Amino acid sequence: MSSLPPSSRYLQKAGEAVDDTEREALAKRLSDAFADGRMNRDDYMASLDTVYEATTLGELVPVVEQLPAAAVEVPPLVESSGSPAGTVSESRNILVPALVTTGAILVLLVILVVVAAVVLW
Repeated sequence: MSSLPPSSRYLQKAGEAVDDTEREALAKRLSDAFADGRMNRDDYMASLDTVYEATTLGELVPVVEQLPAAAVEVPPLVESSGSPAGTVSESRNILVPALVTTGAILVLLVILVVVAAVVLW
C-alpha cells in the first residue's frame, strides 16, 4: 500500500513516461535533502539511481514515498509578503468595502443626474 495520496500523479499516471524535467526536479529534491542532512548517503545514492533508471512515473513511487519532508525554509517571495499564505491582508479588508461604497455612491449620483434631467427637461 502506497503512502502517497490516491490523487498522486505517480499513482494516477503510473504508466506515463518520465521526462527530464521530472528527473531533474526529483534529483534536486534528493540533493537538497542530502545536503541538509535529512538523508544518508546510501539512501541518497540509491534514490538517484532509481530516478535516473526509471522509465515510468510508477517506478518513481518508492523514491517519492521515502523523500524526507522539506527543510523549514521560507521562500523569499512568501517571506516578504508580510502576511501568512492564505490570509487576506488588512489593506485588502478595507479596500474592497471602500470600492463597493464608492461604486454605490457613483451609481446614486448618476441616477440623481438622470432624474434631475428628466424633471427639468
